[in-house]
Amino acid sequence: MYEKFTVGPTGYFDLLIKPTFADIYGDDPGIGTLGTWTLMDGVSSKRKIVELKGRQNILKRRDASCNIEFSNVAKANIRSIETDEIYAGTKVCDNEFYQGCLKDFRNKDPKFRSFIMKYFLDAIAIDIRSNAYFGDITRLNDPDADWSWNVFDGIFKHYSGYINDGTIKASQTAAFDSGEITPVEAKEYLDWAYKNQDDYLDFRVDEDKAFYVSKGIFTGYEDFLIATGAAYNINLYQNGLKTLKYKNIEVILETTWSPIMKALNGGVEAHACILTLKKNFTFATDTNYGEDTDEGVKPLLVWYSKDELTWKYANFLKAGTGIAYPEHSVIGMTNIGFNLNT
Repeated sequence: MYEKFTVGPTGYFDLLIKPTFADIYGDDPGIGTLGTWTLMDGVSSKRKIVELKGRQNILKRRDASCNIEFSNVAKANIRSIETDEIYAGTKVCDNEFYQGCLKDFRNKDPKFRSFIMKYFLDAIAIDIRSNAYFGDITRLNDPDADWSWNVFDGIFKHYSGYINDGTIKASQTAAFDSGEITPVEAKEYLDWAYKNQDDYLDFRVDEDKAFYVSKGIFTGYEDFLIATGAAYNINLYQNGLKTLKYKNIEVILETTWSPIMKALNGGVEAHACILTLKKNFTFATDTNYGEDTDEGVKPLLVWYSKDELTWKYANFLKAGTGIAYPEHSVIGMTNIGFNLNT
């Protein structure tokens, strides 16, 4: 008996969006690269990001008068974040799928359809992660069809704009070389980022900040600690996932960066390091967006098409990224086409 399956906004958020941005030490470390992002739902097209920054220097000497001078304790800047309408779709024909050694599994159709659903959602999650950092809607498709990187604009493209308009100081950017790096070079990249923090970022407590790094820098720094006898700095585990720290600031491995940057760099290893505030990156979506059905608006649809004898899976969503405090970032990166003026 053929069925139709739909998922509403709340279920969809729990099924895909929330796990994709799971805690950095969640069940899947590969997904955890987005664990320190801020999620913003209900962004139908454009929405303001209000930056609320605390101030100091409000104490004053009291004199003989009754006059009190009231000072602002916070400063607000406003930036906007936009979402784009995107979708994903796939279909599976049972007659084509169950060929060869899979013929014996034909009577397990429902179980295999659940596998297809898992693969479908996993593929979307990977595409969200790749675009969240490297998306540029002006870029051509990946010629090898491995990566999605032009569906919506990502963090590195936003950084490019903020560097070029002067929001981020030139002293807080650097160009990293291509190719393999030594453990000493990996440590020096982290040291460079640490020493070039702006005053506000430097003032914040270490727990509020993080180094986001590509694999070459992460493993190189780990090798540096081992070689210098400082291996105790890597004996930090959260749910079985190894962590590193530099100057007491967490070093987070961004697992998707290296393969994507290598593809964008003509097959040569590339590197990146961002020192900034945790939760500084924002992913915006609108879980109330979807396809109109008899049961209301649904972001995720699965149905059997009798005329094509196929199961079809369709996902409709909105996605966009933003940076709340771009000026409080130190970013070094191999030139892979983002024009960071480095």
